[in-house]
Amino acid sequence: MKEKVSIVIFIATIIVLVLVSCFFLGKKSICEKDNLSLFEHILDKLNSKSDFGSDLSRLNDKEKVFMSMALLEQEVNNGGFDQFFLNTGDRYNDILVSSAEAVKAYDVADICRKALAVYAEHSEQSDVMEELEECDDAFYKSEDAIYELCVRYAKENREYFGL
Repeated sequence: MKEKVSIVIFIATIIVLVLVSCFFLGKKSICEKDNLSLFEHILDKLNSKSDFGSDLSRLNDKEKVFMSMALLEQEVNNGGFDQFFLNTGDRYNDILVSSAEAVKAYDVADICRKALAVYAEHSEQSDVMEELEECDDAFYKSEDAIYELCVRYAKENREYFGL
């Protein structure tokens, strides 16, 4: 009788170990998610941390890079550089070009450089939207995949993102 109990306990232990292993090994780590899911996860985290990008003092420098590029991607694709500048104010202007360069979006960095110059020159004029349309068009044609580059940047700097 004692042998049967021992065998049953042994088998039950093996089954529990297999199930626990399957559970933990079956779970994807956050870095194994597809890039779009990871991009959205990081952006959600940074939005919560920074009050949707309005308080950059809560972010480290690497997070600021990611946040500026994520907002650029969203705002320009939703309404152009004019919308980006309108919705972000001047919070990102000083880090926009260096952030694009940090994630290796060099084409976007050049476009941002031009958009910032146009915005600075015409910010008080109503025709700034027309002036920025050329930058919008260049941005839409750019082959820099910002969210992919941001994800690579976050993975390369995972300790700064808590990944």
